[in-house]
Amino acid sequence: MTTATSQPWKFDFTSVDASNSKRNVADPPGYVGQKDIASKGQRGGKNKEIDNELLKAKKAWDVALAPGKQLPMQAFMLWMSGNTVQIFSVAITAMLMFSPIKALMSMSQVFERYETVSLVKPGFMESRLALPKLTFVAMQVLTILLGMWKLNSMGLLPTSHSDWLAFLDPKTSLEYGS
Repeated sequence: MTTATSQPWKFDFTSVDASNSKRNVADPPGYVGQKDIASKGQRGGKNKEIDNELLKAKKAWDVALAPGKQLPMQAFMLWMSGNTVQIFSVAITAMLMFSPIKALMSMSQVFERYETVSLVKPGFMESRLALPKLTFVAMQVLTILLGMWKLNSMGLLPTSHSDWLAFLDPKTSLEYGS
């Protein structure tokens, strides 16, 4: 196909055999050809509805797991703020404690867009979003527990008897660190 004259890389495409142009080669992954578009139009609305339901369930799981993805960063922020009672560490801990409570109170609005429209209202456990909602609640409870750990390490949780009773003396420390 090349000419060996002055241009060794010149190709003559006019003499290419036409039978080789339509080989049975599979389309690359992700390629949507005309044949695929036509077959999707003939499948009907039932498969499209199933695809939408699966997409809604996947997005609901993404929303449910999002608070868990923030836990390592929040733990690092709490560790960096230190264990002493300062305005910065108290503000970080307050933010950590109140944001999951607000998220739990607005959980129905968070998952509302992922609910399916049905004539019969299923119970909570029959819903497709029962497990994502329970996971969302578990992640928010883990965030609250992280905040409680921080409050305990700062000494702000009432954990001894003298914290509750006025006639008991506070617990005395045996050692003090500098």
